[in-house]
Amino acid sequence: MSYIELDEVDSTNDYVKRNLNKLPNLSVVRCNYQTNGRGRNGHVWQSKNGDDLLMSILVKDFKKPQDLHKMTQLVACSVAGLLDRYGIKAKIKWPNDIYVDDLKICGILVEAIYQTDLEGVVVGVGLNVNSINGDYASMKMKTGQTYQVKSLMIAMLTYFKIYYSLYQQGSYDKILDYANDIAYLKDKQVEFQDYGLVTFTKLNENGTVNFVDSNHREHNILINEISLHKD
Repeated sequence: MSYIELDEVDSTNDYVKRNLNKLPNLSVVRCNYQTNGRGRNGHVWQSKNGDDLLMSILVKDFKKPQDLHKMTQLVACSVAGLLDRYGIKAKIKWPNDIYVDDLKICGILVEAIYQTDLEGVVVGVGLNVNSINGDYASMKMKTGQTYQVKSLMIAMLTYFKIYYSLYQQGSYDKILDYANDIAYLKDKQVEFQDYGLVTFTKLNENGTVNFVDSNHREHNILINEISLHKD
């Protein structure tokens, strides 16, 4: 893997996209500070300089746009595996957040890169490591320990390579089983959009989720529609 470390950048995802033609497959870009870090739907990702793991992975050999949701889940499983290694039990909140004790600890942003055709994807990860913020969780807040961010990045990449290899071998079902086992929303009753009180039951291979409303009616929707806030 090619590795680039930056002190400051607008966002690692944007840096990768700007330098797409220069970077080889599985390039990794990490920075100490992002001036314009982004999550899904335009949300801002803020972090103090050097406290947290802010990185992107360029995956040029990913050529199936219909599987973009699978990349998100395999990255989420990679982060959850990393946290478990340090004794932190994490849950995946569909589609792209990692929670610990009902607080967000990590966000994931997977973006398809198109020129004429799909050129691959860039995977952005923002993991709260040493930051202290009562609105979010961090590894330090959970364990009281201070961590070396670069070492965490190397460990996370090990998990990523394992899960990406499973996907390439046609074994996404193993990733999906793990994602369902540690799903934050599974079997929880929550107010969801205009459906009222619902219970989420399962994430499916095609990127949809199943849930049941208070009238015992079953529903199936695309993963990127999930929000726990009404518009």
